[in-house]
Amino acid sequence: MSARLRSLFFASGRRRLAARRIARAVLAGLLAVASPGTAGAEDAPVTWAVYAAPPFMIAEGPDRDAGIFDRIRHLLDDRLVGAPAPTLRAPFPRVVASLKEGAEICFIGGVRTPEREDFAVFSLPVAMFYPLRIVVPAAQRGAFEARAPLSLAALLADPGLRTSLLKDRSLGGPIDALLRAAPQRVHSEFGEAFRMLVAERLDYLIEYATIAGYEARSLGSGTAVAALPFAEAPPPVFGRVMCPKTAWGRRLVARIDAVLRVERGTPAYRRIVEAWAEAGDLAAVRTVYDRAFLDGE
Repeated sequence: MSARLRSLFFASGRRRLAARRIARAVLAGLLAVASPGTAGAEDAPVTWAVYAAPPFMIAEGPDRDAGIFDRIRHLLDDRLVGAPAPTLRAPFPRVVASLKEGAEICFIGGVRTPEREDFAVFSLPVAMFYPLRIVVPAAQRGAFEARAPLSLAALLADPGLRTSLLKDRSLGGPIDALLRAAPQRVHSEFGEAFRMLVAERLDYLIEYATIAGYEARSLGSGTAVAALPFAEAPPPVFGRVMCPKTAWGRRLVARIDAVLRVERGTPAYRRIVEAWAEAGDLAAVRTVYDRAFLDGE
């Protein structure tokens, strides 16, 4: 992806509207060029939006590009066009805003919600977000366990406790409803929130155990935080490929689904989904894989 296109994607101020139009035109041009040996525009590579969400998307460090969604992206590129497709790095809220505008980009890991179905189309499930936990500084574990049974609704109602949410994120319908009823501060990067938590600028986060474990290790200690179960913890939420709700997006999702129907039942694909699961959660993840994930539509 060229530096020019990246600059257009992030344009601001009075030039933003014009820049968006140019960016979409450039993206459309990229996607209209068929790869070698293909028949037409519908076979052109997607431009993937990526952002830092380890261990699902790992943008830097020794594990760079080895996240769950990174590996699924590589698999889809290989099966769809036989070569790596362009990527465009942007914060998650910017990705969602661009999809609302109809930009010809997709990203891996979108949660399907009624609100998002107004502007996006979704593939079959590609991976799972599970289990969801209340994440606290390790030193505060006892104080939160003393609240047993731990309740997210009670935490949100406590004015003395601080948390933060990733802007535009969905954690599944029931949790989203609780969060809408108790607006909190927002952040745009996962690492930002964990740094605030460890620095005691936040009291807790609502986060998946896989992400919490990886972020704690990235801060230098796998024991820096504790991930606690809570009463309203939801069933698994499935991540999907999310594309604009356009003819282009529908065609691409249909091709992606054809690949997923073949690949999701293979041992290699299972290893991708399980790659970064916490040891204590692995058995539960495997049960969900067999009982719900493979049948997910």
